[in-house]
Amino acid sequence: MTWLNALPGDTGTMCADLSFATARSSDIHTAPTVLVVEDQVLLRLYVSDMIEQAGYTVLSAENADEALTVISSNPQIRIVFSDLEMPSEMTGLELGHHLSRTRPEMGFVLTSGRQMPGSAALPPRGLFVPKPFLESDVCAALQRCVH
Repeated sequence: MTWLNALPGDTGTMCADLSFATARSSDIHTAPTVLVVEDQVLLRLYVSDMIEQAGYTVLSAENADEALTVISSNPQIRIVFSDLEMPSEMTGLELGHHLSRTRPEMGFVLTSGRQMPGSAALPPRGLFVPKPFLESDVCAALQRCVH
């Protein structure tokens, strides 16, 4: 069972229907920043656009190595949305565990077309969204990371 089955009251609203108020952090003037880590260019652009339309500020990286560089130079990043499998030294899951040790306040959402072995494999505060995903699934996961 994935975490999505445990979300009470999920109405299936689309990302674009989410207001900026539901996506923003405690700072009323800035949207939370999300780093999208995906090696497939078209999917990275699609997910980045979807998340941006939901009211978040979006940065992107092609793989875990590039993600670590982006994170080190952008301390405002609050959430990482990452694919599991990438052509780099580190998988998305390893990236999540690394971030849970070095940036424990950061939310982490992992996505994959493969089934996760279980919630115990995810880092603390980590969520899993299976591919193919709905926009509402991604938005719900990001909202959970912000709150």
